[in-house]
Amino acid sequence: MNSTLHKAVSSFYNLIYEAQAFATTMARIDSTDQDRYLGRVEGLNWVLDRCQDFEDVDMNLTTASLQRLLGDVKSDLDHELSVQRREKGRRADGREEALIFVTDYLASLMTATEIESAKSPV
Repeated sequence: MNSTLHKAVSSFYNLIYEAQAFATTMARIDSTDQDRYLGRVEGLNWVLDRCQDFEDVDMNLTTASLQRLLGDVKSDLDHELSVQRREKGRRADGREEALIFVTDYLASLMTATEIESAKSPV
């Protein structure tokens, strides 16, 4: 994996981690929207647990291996979103917001990986 793609993967993981820290802080400050923020924290914690492999992503990881890893995360994320949409509980709204937020960035990272894979000789 090239250094630019490695930086994108690291940035993706750090973005989620920082969003989780922000939501945690906001839940403490904003008592009127506390449930929504706590739902976001739940969703982002789920993503962080699922993306643990990204924290220590190895520069020697092949682009094809990264694509498989991203595909697995995307599949799990899509499943979790469908569960959230069925449950729609009081805290599910914030959690669903967090998962949708991550989905957009994950899709971008998957596109970048596909572009890099296309550049690599077979």
